Amino acid sequence: MKKVLVLLAATLLSLAIASANPISCSTPPSVYYGQSSPTFTCGTLTFSNFDLVSATPNEGGPGGNVGRVDIIALSYDSVTGEVDMTLNPNLLAAQDDALLFEVTGGVTQLDLAVGGSNATVTERACSSPIPTAGNAAFLCPSGTKLGQISDFSNDPAAPVFSKTFPVTSPIYIYKDIGTGNGNPVGSGHLSEFTESFEVGSRTPEPISLLLLGSGLLGLGLLRRRVHKG
Repeated sequence: MKKVLVLLAATLLSLAIASANPISCSTPPSVYYGQSSPTFTCGTLTFSNFDLVSATPNEGGPGGNVGRVDIIALSYDSVTGEVDMTLNPNLLAAQDDALLFEVTGGVTQLDLAVGGSNATVTERACSSPIPTAGNAAFLCPSGTKLGQISDFSNDPAAPVFSKTFPVTSPIYIYKDIGTGNGNPVGSGHLSEFTESFEVGSRTPEPISLLLLGSGLLGLGLLRRRVHKG
């Protein structure tokens, strides 16, 4: 019986470790200024309606694209449901992008970490679509703001977390991505920043159900052993 319990414990441990590892999602196409956007799913979340506006010409140097954001990594945690995204806005000194997109599936919190040098990202999450023109451009409509966070390159406190908010689907994201606003003025670059999307209630995946079933089996075996003893 001891061998059975030891084997069961080892199995549970290996399953828990495996289920906690981030699982890669297929990397979606890049987002280009003025072009149709990709739609893709990672974990329980779907990302769509990307819109790159106010992009700086010649990003990445002379002859570069007029606005391009690459999504270079995408993964999710099969236990928590958290989705992690790494983006490259291809920005050199004194360049700026405004990126908007939509996330469906139920999000409760955001976090942000910025690489590069002399770079800053400010992000807003709203429960309604964000206007891109007029006096209220890039602001959440009244009463729809879920959270706002800002982070800068080499921030020792990164990642920066928003306050948690009620499970919301869809949410509308706006990112103001820029370089060269700090010291020295006109310097900087940004080739990577990361973001995580915390999810709300979710349906247990098969691995979670397997862990639960194995745990119940272990309890049953322990109880049987105690009664026999």
